[in-house]
Amino acid sequence: MDINVSPSTNSSEGNSQNLIWLKEMPYVKLYQELVDTGTELLLNRLKTYRREVYKLVEKVKDRLKIYKAVYDKNGPASSKIVGVDAGRNGTEYKFAYIPLYGAIAVLVENWEIVDEPLCVTGPPDIWASELDPDRRESLLHMALEYHVAARAVEKWKPNYLLLDGGIVLNPKLHPSFQASPQYDGDFYFTVITVLELLNTCRMLQVPVLGFVKRTHMNFYSSSMKNGQIRDSTLMNFILKDGEYSEPFKIENVMTESYRAVAESLRYDGELPVIYSSYIKTGSVPFRVEVPMFCLNKLEELMSIVYTMASFDGIPYPIHEADRLSRITRPTSNIHSLVLYSKALELVERGEMELKDLDLLLLEYGESWTLNDNLEDFRGGDV
Repeated sequence: MDINVSPSTNSSEGNSQNLIWLKEMPYVKLYQELVDTGTELLLNRLKTYRREVYKLVEKVKDRLKIYKAVYDKNGPASSKIVGVDAGRNGTEYKFAYIPLYGAIAVLVENWEIVDEPLCVTGPPDIWASELDPDRRESLLHMALEYHVAARAVEKWKPNYLLLDGGIVLNPKLHPSFQASPQYDGDFYFTVITVLELLNTCRMLQVPVLGFVKRTHMNFYSSSMKNGQIRDSTLMNFILKDGEYSEPFKIENVMTESYRAVAESLRYDGELPVIYSSYIKTGSVPFRVEVPMFCLNKLEELMSIVYTMASFDGIPYPIHEADRLSRITRPTSNIHSLVLYSKALELVERGEMELKDLDLLLLEYGESWTLNDNLEDFRGGDV
């Protein structure tokens, strides 16, 4: 494949845009291997994968109970519902990583936000030696989400609570043998926080559901000795609009940690037991998590999720919490600019040296986006 880089008859602005596009392309032979040859090979692999999926779909259908969620705008969906989400988008500087995260809770009643959202931000910190700061920030922003959720439940006494993300932390966030002592401490703090949230919901009799947008779980395929196929792929061929699967108990390294910490805090054994299910509210199914003590409210929770789903399948309370808590790259960049300008004031007052400003240089590869089209950029998700 040849790439024509000869002068164009278009305007200078168009030429400039074309040249930028060409500069961002890899070497032409590498491009051919990746885009031309690579996609042909991938399609062959995809055909094989498709056959495996259809075989497994038939097996799962035979053993899976499927239920239909009730669509009722005047039912549970019209009651007091709290939606909670957290956003994050820290920055890697030359001298350290500076985390940036916060959480929002909104109260929705009759399909409208009826009170000032609750807002909590993560404490300003400097991580100069954290091995995996992105992972630690992901962990702490979930802790903040659980914390603000508990505050919202205590303040508003809602009928239901919807979390953006899982009640059970992603197993990838479990401490490894290389984790720093700070990470270990943050991990147990996060587990304690989610257990406190569950206990608060149980005492105040508020059913809680975690809505997981992105999931790689393979519970069904693993149980049939074929762990290469994701549950969401199988459910996409099995579930119809508004249908949800029978819940199954989540068992992994995270739930083991939940049980151990719950025991040390003298909670009863049922509190940390979490079940999961899949529900199709849009073009693809989503995974939800519900504590064992809320299983008797599962029909109501599924009715809320299905009834309040927007065109993309996300329930309205979660959609609004996500919108308000999103920390975009431009917002993160503005945070860096304000930090730099305030440091410059310290230089002018003689409290810092001019050379010290080098500490605030961004690490190589950090993106820099200050753009009028701010809505086109999204922050990091879990």
